[in-house]
Amino acid sequence: MIKISTDEKIKNISGFALSSKYGDGKVFGQPKGVKSLGFIEVKSESGVSGFGETYCGIYSPELVSYITEYLSKYIVGEKLSSLDFLDKLNNIPFIGHSGIIQSVISGIEVAIIDLIGKIENKPVYELFNYSDTKEVKCYYSGGSVTFSDDEIEDDIAKMKKLGFNAFKMRVGLQEWNKDIKRVNRAYEVLSSDKLMVDAIMGTLKNKWSLDDAIVKIKDLEPFNLKWIEEPLNPSSLTEYKKLCNESNIPIAMGEAYSGHIHFEGIKFNECADIIQVDTTHSMGFRKLLEFSNNTFQNKATHVWGSTLSFYANATLALLSKNIEIHEFPSVEFAISNDIVKEKVKIDNGKLIISNHPGFGIDINDEIKNKYSYIENSGYKT
Repeated sequence: MIKISTDEKIKNISGFALSSKYGDGKVFGQPKGVKSLGFIEVKSESGVSGFGETYCGIYSPELVSYITEYLSKYIVGEKLSSLDFLDKLNNIPFIGHSGIIQSVISGIEVAIIDLIGKIENKPVYELFNYSDTKEVKCYYSGGSVTFSDDEIEDDIAKMKKLGFNAFKMRVGLQEWNKDIKRVNRAYEVLSSDKLMVDAIMGTLKNKWSLDDAIVKIKDLEPFNLKWIEEPLNPSSLTEYKKLCNESNIPIAMGEAYSGHIHFEGIKFNECADIIQVDTTHSMGFRKLLEFSNNTFQNKATHVWGSTLSFYANATLALLSKNIEIHEFPSVEFAISNDIVKEKVKIDNGKLIISNHPGFGIDINDEIKNKYSYIENSGYKT
């Protein structure tokens, strides 16, 4: 339950896309060397701005502004003292409960909660009931699908220097014997139960069949994986349920889904051992917190955006009693350091969340101009 004191009204809301240099400029899926991001800005009567991020901005950046404009009629003029008006967005017939609109709705709620925190001069976690600890267990999400086994080892060395002790790597693009060699190298340099593998079947064009996944997961059993992520096309929950029953490695998935209706299906059909949730895409922050607390499956956050996405999801992880670990996207891009009040610091695999108001993020006009959107900079393969 969120605690709100202000009764200010929302004066304006807008969505926009920005582009930032990404890694070394040769990252898989980003042929222009930059990455697009989708943001939401919500302004109060007093001129305070709150910011949210929507995961769909990576894949369809051009649509963020149009969808936000369409949804603005449900939002502008509403009081912040009650967020019941957000339910109207989820209940727009046929289109509000899932898909790209739900992704933007998720970003809008992040922006509104950030705004409330700033108006009340509190970090977002103080708007909710939380324990005294501000520590969140994190893992380093790297190991590009294009890396050789030597590059995997270098990436793990980088991870350790940054204070992490758990590592996730990607497979599925290279020949399987090469992928096994890559996973083995990671296993050799990590301690037990510190390695996760992401098959990115929601992203790659050549998908594993159910039979493929069963065989490949069997090949991965010697490496004591914490989980195997997205080993099937997200379009078939029936096959995920079958795979969960066959696999001796925990199955993780969730980033491809949006809306309560999707996640309830995953939960009740037991399609995953670990459900990955994302405040910028899965559903509104409050409903996502409720969902994460009221399902028996373990949870982990999904993050593949800016530091706004990272801190919003870290706050969710802090508040939830059932989110086991938080994702840190390893590929560096410049905008993340420019929008954050305090840079990310990890010690012994844990993040201590700052006490800056809201999520500790600001995206001013200077930043918008510096990282103005570059046409066709969305994800492509």
